[in-house]
Amino acid sequence: MSNNLPASTFSERRYRTEQLIMNLRESSIREAVLIELNNFIIEQSTEAMRMDLGFHLWNSELTLTILLQEVVAVYPKLLDSTLAMAESTRLCNALNAIQCMASHPNARIGLLKANIPYFLYPFLRISENVMRPLQFVKLTILNLIAALAKFDESYGQEILLLLLDTQVFSLCLLCIHHGDQLIRKVATLILMKILMQEKGLKYCCALPARFLLVIQVLHQLVDTFASEIPSSQQLKNVVQCYLSLSRVAWAGGVYDAVRTYFPLQLIDYKFGIIIRDDPEIPIMLHQLELNLTRQPPQ
Repeated sequence: MSNNLPASTFSERRYRTEQLIMNLRESSIREAVLIELNNFIIEQSTEAMRMDLGFHLWNSELTLTILLQEVVAVYPKLLDSTLAMAESTRLCNALNAIQCMASHPNARIGLLKANIPYFLYPFLRISENVMRPLQFVKLTILNLIAALAKFDESYGQEILLLLLDTQVFSLCLLCIHHGDQLIRKVATLILMKILMQEKGLKYCCALPARFLLVIQVLHQLVDTFASEIPSSQQLKNVVQCYLSLSRVAWAGGVYDAVRTYFPLQLIDYKFGIIIRDDPEIPIMLHQLELNLTRQPPQ
């Protein structure tokens, strides 16, 4: 891979990368190495640097296997709800390393073809009595999935179909419905990315029950904004979800369902202060209102 860093800096980074990869194989010091690796990932200040590190993590022997061992080792803690914060932190460090791999497009498609999301979904399926350590894990997993969900590139549509095959759609809805504010924010981002794709929108609308669940969950999400003021970006993501859904509002007789569950507070200026901070949101809301108030085709 090409790199514009000075030769000395580049060689130092490469040496440190190789040392961290080698040290991960030592189980006795693995927790400390994961901390160091996580800090090293944070130090990568440009996308090119993260891609370079992700490329070498992905192509190094046994690294992904070791990181998945960290994931699987925590499964018993899910059964009896005994996950401690230290264990959560260690697992999140391992997940961050996998997310770093996903910085590189070849690794993204490789991770999905290796069915890596299936190792992570047991954490997302827990929706009751979620303690703080598990919340951190769920948020880290969703950030990893969001990193995988890049659909506007050479492998984009294949990545979309692979993700949909893993049932990520229903799990995002579950996280929006039951998660805390940060979890809902990332899960909504993933949902928006899927709905903006033609194949993702068709997947949503393939089953009436699935479509209805989406608009119900989005309505409940907007209701939470009364007590948890969203950022302009989060509000924009929700509006974009509705814009995508409004494109098919007449298909399959679902118009009444869209109208019934549409949160009117989106278009009656309840979020005026937030909207004024982002000039794109009023334009999106105007288009959304047009889509939902036009007469059905005869």
